[in-house]
Amino acid sequence: MGRIIEMSAFGRLICLLAFLPVVAMAQQWNPPVVATAAGSTGAVVAAMPAVQSRTNWLCGFDVSAAGGTATISPVTIAGTLTGNLVYQGISAGGLPFVVRFNPCLPASAQNSAISVTTTADGTASAVDVQAYGFLQQ
Repeated sequence: MGRIIEMSAFGRLICLLAFLPVVAMAQQWNPPVVATAAGSTGAVVAAMPAVQSRTNWLCGFDVSAAGGTATISPVTIAGTLTGNLVYQGISAGGLPFVVRFNPCLPASAQNSAISVTTTADGTASAVDVQAYGFLQQ
């Protein structure tokens, strides 16, 4: 025979709070997407590819450059529901340019790519772009 164990209201609350993060993670988990690109001249494009029947969500991006002092902007984000976003005035050899979106930005439609593009300064030895987010089922 099983025993009935009585638990205080505080004990029930602790059990509930311990279980909630597991439920939340199971409901919100979507495959992560990380796109990277590197270059030293011309456009550098990190693209989250289109996937049939899924929606890309952009949660952030980083742009960094080594060498040179000229600008590596504009940085253009294309393919989001909000339209193109453009950032100016980013210098090569400076601190990485880091942008986070909370909430994340959805693609303009299902089966649509999101890209982050910058120009590589001809005097820079390396320009790197990373874009990251997830795919919604």
